[in-house]
Amino acid sequence: MNLLLENILNKGALGQRLDRVEALQLAQLKTVDEVHALGSAALQNRLKRFGRQATYVLNLTVNPSNICDSKCKFCHYHAAEDDPTAYVMTLEEILKQIKELKPKEIHVTGGLNKHWPYKKSRELIAQIRKIYSALYIKAFTAVEIDRFAKDEARTAEEILLELKNSGLNSLAGGGAELFSLRMRKKYCPDKIGPKRWLEIHHLSHQLGISSNATMLYGLKESAEEIVDHLLALRAAQNKTGGFSCFIPLAYQREKGTDENGPSPLKNLRIIALARLILDNFKHIKAYWPMIGVDTAAVALSWGADDLDGTLGKERIAHSGSAVSPESLSRSMMIRTIEAGGFTAVERNGYF
Repeated sequence: MNLLLENILNKGALGQRLDRVEALQLAQLKTVDEVHALGSAALQNRLKRFGRQATYVLNLTVNPSNICDSKCKFCHYHAAEDDPTAYVMTLEEILKQIKELKPKEIHVTGGLNKHWPYKKSRELIAQIRKIYSALYIKAFTAVEIDRFAKDEARTAEEILLELKNSGLNSLAGGGAELFSLRMRKKYCPDKIGPKRWLEIHHLSHQLGISSNATMLYGLKESAEEIVDHLLALRAAQNKTGGFSCFIPLAYQREKGTDENGPSPLKNLRIIALARLILDNFKHIKAYWPMIGVDTAAVALSWGADDLDGTLGKERIAHSGSAVSPESLSRSMMIRTIEAGGFTAVERNGYF
């Protein structure tokens, strides 16, 4: 390993800011030894921040409907109105799930459709808050907020403020995909662009609503596209400090196809890269539904500090080729973290 690369990795391990040239060096590593050195630097950075602790949360994922007007090419979750797999949940069904599973955090995201318009979605948040005053409510992506604003002929700021007053704690981080305009044109041309996505999260943070940030990878994107996405998130975090965590999302191939999704090593590399580039993000999640439970456990040694949660009723990852369980028990979360060599700590939505 050359001295220049060694110096970059040492900077990352210490939590010092990397510039774009340095970040690209790390995103383009070739040899096995270099890749493992990347993982080692990310582990040092992570241990410096959190020691041997790794967190998880008892949470419930609610996807009110899979009917979606957008039809992004990477998404195997969406369904047309007349599709036999299409469904629409009722408010009563959602409240019943919460009652049965008793989560500490709920994550609500769905498709863009007429079945769960803004007023109905706002009422959902209000009803959940009325019944479960202590429950942490994380709901809606920037894409959904933009749709609500357009349907209501109102500003995103007005929508966000009303949702906050109804009981919303934070925004979900989905809809970011890759900020690359090339990738968006190819896979999701009808979805809001990176400028609007970042604008809505900025508004959210100004109103005191925290949010997550995500990045989809595994669609033959370039190293430059990965790095530039991470740097855009880092710049946004510099302005507001409102992102709670970063969640890399591995592309899930369609069931029954011969496509190849990201390899376990690719998943680990992305997590390590995020840990070293996103110096102003405290938390990096290893999202086990998309990378698998075993890889998520290993990812704790590649920079991740959180395993997300039990995720009862998760549908989106499992509409693709994900072979992970649809949910994990508290005891399984603990065993997974301990198998990775870390101490499990249960958290709430506020980390």
